[in-house]
Amino acid sequence: MFNLFSILFCLSLLYLSVTSRLNAYISVLRIQGILLTLLLLFHSIGHFSVLTLILPLTLFTIKVILVPRYIKKIIFDLEIKRTIESSMRQFSFLLLVLFSMAVIFFVSNSLSKSVKIDIIPFASGFSSVVIGLFVIMLRKKLIVHVIGFLVMENGIFLFGSALSFKIPLMIELGALLDVFVVVFLMGIALNKISSTFSGFDITELRRLKD
Repeated sequence: MFNLFSILFCLSLLYLSVTSRLNAYISVLRIQGILLTLLLLFHSIGHFSVLTLILPLTLFTIKVILVPRYIKKIIFDLEIKRTIESSMRQFSFLLLVLFSMAVIFFVSNSLSKSVKIDIIPFASGFSSVVIGLFVIMLRKKLIVHVIGFLVMENGIFLFGSALSFKIPLMIELGALLDVFVVVFLMGIALNKISSTFSGFDITELRRLKD
């Protein structure tokens, strides 16, 4: 089941690489949040308690409800264009993503011979980190960079689970709250930028001088 959720997570990354709609990016964030929540619930089977529900419920609330709604509110309030401009052609971006994922899965398979890891979750999580980085580098809208950061954070969460790190509950909750605060601050920054520039393309920032 862990592998199935990880494969679905990986498919969400492929969808991210072929779509040019901002709403689709937000939907991917929601899907990834749901999958990570299910993974945590699946891990808690056999030692079910109130404490084991805290992290999944917090993760679901932040990643599936609060953050996507807040990003949608930013898009609506600032009237950001719903299509995504890229520095790379869509097909080329897809090839880059597929090549990166293939390399990551190959390296993960080789690594599993010397280190105890779950290959599919680890490779899926690391792919998410790399693809989130590609989104930040190759997409032009600032709001999409926020989403790229969140995709990277989801990947870190996933491959951390694959390594079976036993992180204390309070540290995990603190990390989730940090993500929410970062997105909130990015929203404030976008509002400030909107008062200076008419658009939200990163090329507008090149006009800034020291």
